[in-house]
Amino acid sequence: MEPERTGSARRDLFPGWTSPGKLRQPTRDSVAPADSRGGEAKLSQRGIYVAIEGIDGTGKTELASRLVPTLLSRGHSISSFHEPADKFLRDEFHRLKSTDSFAAALCLTVDREMLRPQIERALEHGDVVIQDRSFYSTLAYQYAALSPDRWRELERIELALAIEPDIVLYLDAPTDVAMRRVEATGQLDPDEGPAYLERVRRKFEQMFQPPRWVRVDANGTPERTHQLAMNVLMAAGL
Repeated sequence: MEPERTGSARRDLFPGWTSPGKLRQPTRDSVAPADSRGGEAKLSQRGIYVAIEGIDGTGKTELASRLVPTLLSRGHSISSFHEPADKFLRDEFHRLKSTDSFAAALCLTVDREMLRPQIERALEHGDVVIQDRSFYSTLAYQYAALSPDRWRELERIELALAIEPDIVLYLDAPTDVAMRRVEATGQLDPDEGPAYLERVRRKFEQMFQPPRWVRVDANGTPERTHQLAMNVLMAAGL
């Protein structure tokens, strides 16, 4: 889907939408290692798309920040993304989620489609793409908020549009542990209490599909989670 088409669809759904060309572009943190001659390394093969998933409080953002320098030190070119990337769509999501969960979820879908060309270019250049959240988060979190029929419609849309990650690092920690971590940050969403997060966690478990999905124990320290995740990636050849 071209960005212009996405922008047109978005205007129909949400008042105040401006064209993608006038929005802040999603951030891409891309770094390439130097080759032995001092130039930028060139990779001819398609890159690897790694998504980090799990409920809030499992350490997804922390892990993403740790994986980038580690993979760079192993000679890989890296692109790192975080969802949602666009401020307008992020704000619209939070505005709508308590009154219209389906419309709120579509904000994330549009955000993801705007980000898609950058991800595809990074993969074409041979980058290892590290993404904090993916369409799986939208499906898991909205499962706890939507009726079964609306959720199946959302699933149909997401599966039709999304890029399927090559590897999903599923950070798994008990809900009570994750809740304590979120509370410690002072960023607890009053609409996402323990019961809600437990439903989200169960949906992640239902979506878990080896070998693409790999469970990473996130019950310990960030350093431990990082080591376990790197074990997975090294086993995959990274």
